[in-house]
Amino acid sequence: MKFKHSLLYSALFLSPFVMAEGKTSLSEVTVSTAVETENNDGSYQSRMSNIANKGATPLIDSPQTVNVVNSQLIRDRQPQSLDEALATVSGTTQTNTLGGLMDAVLKRGFGANRDNSILRNGVVAGPSHNFSATTERVEVLKGPASVLYGIQDPGGVINVVTKKPQQEAKYVLGGSVGNNNAWGLNFDATGALGHGFAYRFIYDQNDKDYWRNFGEVKRTMYAPSLSWQNDKTEVVLSYEHQEYTDPFDRGTYIIANGTGKGTIVNIPKERRLDEPFNEATGKIDVVSLQASHKLNDSWKLNATYGYTKDTYNYWQARVTTINLNKDSVTRRLEGIQGSEQRNHSGSINAVGEFATGDIAHRMVIGVDLARTTLDIARYQGSNSSISLSNPVYNTASVANMPLATNNGHQFATLKTAGIYLQDSAYLTDKLILSGGIRYEYYDQEAGRGGRTVAERLYTDGHDGKFLYQGRIVYKFTPDWAVYGNYAQSFRPHLSRAAITDSSLKPEQGESFEIGTKYENAFFSTNLALFNINKKNVADTYTGTDGYSYQYLVGKVNSRGLEWDLHGRLTEKLGVTATYAYTDTKTKENSKYSYFNGKEFEGVPQHQASLFLTYDLGQFAFGNIRVGAGVRYLGSWTVYNTYDEANIEAYKLPHAVVTDAFIAYETQLSGKKVSLQLNGKNLGDKTYYVSTQGTSNSVIPIAYGNGREFLLNAKVEF
Repeated sequence: MKFKHSLLYSALFLSPFVMAEGKTSLSEVTVSTAVETENNDGSYQSRMSNIANKGATPLIDSPQTVNVVNSQLIRDRQPQSLDEALATVSGTTQTNTLGGLMDAVLKRGFGANRDNSILRNGVVAGPSHNFSATTERVEVLKGPASVLYGIQDPGGVINVVTKKPQQEAKYVLGGSVGNNNAWGLNFDATGALGHGFAYRFIYDQNDKDYWRNFGEVKRTMYAPSLSWQNDKTEVVLSYEHQEYTDPFDRGTYIIANGTGKGTIVNIPKERRLDEPFNEATGKIDVVSLQASHKLNDSWKLNATYGYTKDTYNYWQARVTTINLNKDSVTRRLEGIQGSEQRNHSGSINAVGEFATGDIAHRMVIGVDLARTTLDIARYQGSNSSISLSNPVYNTASVANMPLATNNGHQFATLKTAGIYLQDSAYLTDKLILSGGIRYEYYDQEAGRGGRTVAERLYTDGHDGKFLYQGRIVYKFTPDWAVYGNYAQSFRPHLSRAAITDSSLKPEQGESFEIGTKYENAFFSTNLALFNINKKNVADTYTGTDGYSYQYLVGKVNSRGLEWDLHGRLTEKLGVTATYAYTDTKTKENSKYSYFNGKEFEGVPQHQASLFLTYDLGQFAFGNIRVGAGVRYLGSWTVYNTYDEANIEAYKLPHAVVTDAFIAYETQLSGKKVSLQLNGKNLGDKTYYVSTQGTSNSVIPIAYGNGREFLLNAKVEF
């Protein structure tokens, strides 16, 4: 719809420079309200996104960095996880995934597992396996997003957008085979039911052996959905069920004490030092309800509700000590059984597109409510040993393992509520000013008990805060813009295990960002400079009573540069290219002065990717496309805090990883048939992607996956 934006910003920000621009008529500014659907033009370029303004907005008009992994990029690269899908997004890296169980992403240096920064259709998602066959695209909003999305770290948010029912009938049947005994089967059917109704049903199953010397990966997912629409209203109801078995693998280890201190243990990367029972099993149920209603020509009402139930279990022989002199590895037997996290998240907003005088504006006002509960039963047994050079497995047992002594039962509840307003003012055909305000309130409880300790509430706090943001876009031409923004973030100290005093101030962040964007019919590119400060940063220490406590330690900073390019260079040559320079520093640490001036753990200073595709064209037997690219992960730091009086830093090496694909498409009996072969980590490069917590006198380090080949075949009818 066509519109113009708000007198308030004219009064506050209008300058002689602005007044020199021509006035904008309603016919000169057009902002689409259409939601981007599945990409069928073969390009990696996306020109619209929902994430920056809670509604479809041209990326050139968004005064923040927004990256979109669209459906074509997903089809070509065939990612199997959210982490893989984000490999072509600048400034994002993996952090502690809890042995591969959780989705955990650093954005501009900030993030953790269970940090609520992963959204599903705009509301808070569950903690794991958020990427599946239902994923249509992934949107990443960089920088503080608390004004629109509430409690968040200042690095940004990730929105997984799922596939919706379509009125046009389409049926896709596919299968796959690969190395490591991989095989898969998938089915996707959609079409009209009449009277405005449409359906979709997606089924996906994948099994393979783990690339290390034991373990298996099993995934089964089915997802029915139903939609209804008329000229004013659209409703989509969807359900997704997943069951999975994954290796619970913390990777390899840096020795933190004794002989070999500071080195990665020298064994083949395929060799695991735990046990075959080191695996995680789980079930995930997701319900989503999305509704929109056009109130009149200027206002639209949107509502979204999301529910996720995520249950998982795992056992592990957790490596705690490696003694090179004795060729011995000590493992602590432990596990979590019956863990359950439930997320209820609701959002309702009104989007107005209207004019006041000569100024057009797009306003969104809304309310968000969310409730997250977590319940965990933790078990702990005795120690077990194994040879480092010649391990013999299946010598340990988790049978009859008792509940842990003082933290066997851990529980937490977080309730949040927020109300917000954001207004984007199109003052001229070149200048857009935007401002937002939110009040966010939270109430959290957490506690624990165990085999010998009664359950007790250790964390009980609540607080609220006003949050602000201001943004500006200046368009030199319709295709070239510069922008700047200031934004704030707000986040309580979330912990179920460490005791958090209610007087502990929540983390607060603020960010300044400037950048430029350019797009044409072939490609889109953006360049951004950012500076993020966060205060009231907390850390955990062990008290004299043996319990863990959280305490404030100080301030941190992340600043850097990001560049992204997506689209086509020619009619046949496609490209996605990224680069990120991220300079992180601890500005103040009252507990450990060693960290002052030091970079964050797990954040590479340099990171880049390049992926090119070429359409070889139509031959007598069909069409062929090829693609290849590299991912560069710069060196990053891990800290050895085993001896708190003598903390040391170790550098993990940089890595270059190569991927490629070839796709063939033809027609058989009027049906579209396609074959695609993907190769990942073609050089079988040994590389390291994240730390996996601490474990006494060793530091677990997660490997990147080994070499993989996967052949997909599908027929559409």
